[in-house]
Amino acid sequence: MNYKKIYLILSLSIIAVSAWGQSVPKWVKKAQKSVVSVLTYGEDGNLMKSGTGFYCGDKGMAVADYSLFKGAYSAAVMDQSGKKWNVTRIVGADDVYGMVRFITDAEKTVGLPLAGASVAIGENVWTFDYSKGKIVSCPSAIVEDTMTVQDSCLYYTLASAVDAKYVGCPVFNVKGELIGTLQPSAGGRSYVLDSKFLSSLSLKAIQTKSANMALDNIHIRKALPESQEEALVYIYFKSGALGNDDYLDLVNQFVEAYPDNAEGYYRRAVPLVDTYRFADADKDLQNYINLSEDKANAHANVAQTIYNKIVFQPDTTYALWTFDVAIGHLDEAIKMSPKVDYKYKKGQMLLAIKRFDAAFEIYNSINASPDRSPASFYAAALALEGLGDSVAAQIALMDSAIALFPEPLPAEAASYVLHRGVLYDRAGKYRAAVLDYNKFCYLKNNQVSSRFYFDRSLIEIKARMYQQAIDDMNMAVSAEPDNTVYLTEKCALMLRVNMLDDAVGAARQCLALDPENVDAYRMLGYALLQKGDKAGALENLNRAISLGDEGAKEIVDKYMK
Repeated sequence: MNYKKIYLILSLSIIAVSAWGQSVPKWVKKAQKSVVSVLTYGEDGNLMKSGTGFYCGDKGMAVADYSLFKGAYSAAVMDQSGKKWNVTRIVGADDVYGMVRFITDAEKTVGLPLAGASVAIGENVWTFDYSKGKIVSCPSAIVEDTMTVQDSCLYYTLASAVDAKYVGCPVFNVKGELIGTLQPSAGGRSYVLDSKFLSSLSLKAIQTKSANMALDNIHIRKALPESQEEALVYIYFKSGALGNDDYLDLVNQFVEAYPDNAEGYYRRAVPLVDTYRFADADKDLQNYINLSEDKANAHANVAQTIYNKIVFQPDTTYALWTFDVAIGHLDEAIKMSPKVDYKYKKGQMLLAIKRFDAAFEIYNSINASPDRSPASFYAAALALEGLGDSVAAQIALMDSAIALFPEPLPAEAASYVLHRGVLYDRAGKYRAAVLDYNKFCYLKNNQVSSRFYFDRSLIEIKARMYQQAIDDMNMAVSAEPDNTVYLTEKCALMLRVNMLDDAVGAARQCLALDPENVDAYRMLGYALLQKGDKAGALENLNRAISLGDEGAKEIVDKYMK
């Protein structure tokens, strides 16, 4: 049996009964220069919480207890001289061990010196209560036990409990070096988290769920991950999750930190465009091209940015950005690297400005090369449509597009099959069109819209496939019972197949939704006339006539006079 160990444990137990020692070491006066009061504020700007934090770096980097910042929208610290500094960014947070690392706008700070070695069991450690720039108390305690957490960080158990007001305060060894921060007490003991843990409080490109939750609960702007590569990945992931202002803040940080990185200027240009700051965006895009190693890709990306602005923000114009300018960038990209992707994008832009002949020439050249794809044949068909070429030629191109897919056709072929069905309908080949519509429905696993059923029904009517047309029209109406267009077409279909009761029902359902629907009045009148209800027929036909319907007048003149 190890009697020395037993003696040590008994000694510590006796010490644990007593309160923390109150002697003030000589190094406290120097250490207190790095300790600050932390003030956090809610969304309404009112003070939410206050506590203690400390600087751990020379450029405003500080640490405090996480509970102070949870739910905060802004924060500040007050140093020993009484000067107040704003918290500008959150660097990292952890709600398991209750720590947050942040940056203030204090330009020069003195971080607490880190301990070079861990504290042994039986040694004293100190903390102090800090208020209004002064040390109120400086209790000490003995280390009772240690354990390892987070792979390499020590977690100290102290022989006595500390008051809750000390949680998050720095803990020192006998030399006045920082060994860690105080954690909440439990079971009559206090705990200290190793100062090594502070370095882990930093943003990562891909955060853990716990870290994300901790950061999301703090509504203060965040810093970037510390490495250039991780910072870029982090910005990418945040691009769709943040508003323009917060996203711009992240990218501005990146550009400031890495002014020679071309990607930062490109990433910043996108939200600048979204916020109508086109001149600033144009400068960033020029920097992006100048700094890029792959200038062909840079020109292509700039072309796409300009194209997106013109298409999706047509309400404003920027003289320096036109379709011709965007196409000029693509021409530069093609000169440097004739990738099919660049050619394809140029074709898209030519289609957008209705230069169908030039677009067809590009897509036709792609289709004659090994780079052909279903998309290039489809685009060529659209160019032919713009040129007014025959539907048969367009169908031939869609045949080629579909033929590039393996059999049985994959789901990716669905949109191509549907477009061919539309072309068959235009060509008057209604049964072939219905077959393609059926194939599309199969490829979509029957997950289609009410409009699909409605459109297929209209084609089936032209193909004299009436039962199928009735089934599809009923599916459309069932999915959108308040759609008066569907209801009037259903009424017309029911009249065509002499299903008079269904025609009357559809017309009345339509008029309940739209009492001024002239087509419904006319068809309801005609249906009632066929059923022998002349009084009802005349009432509804006259209502249609009063709304200016010539067709209803012809029915009355022909059948009711």
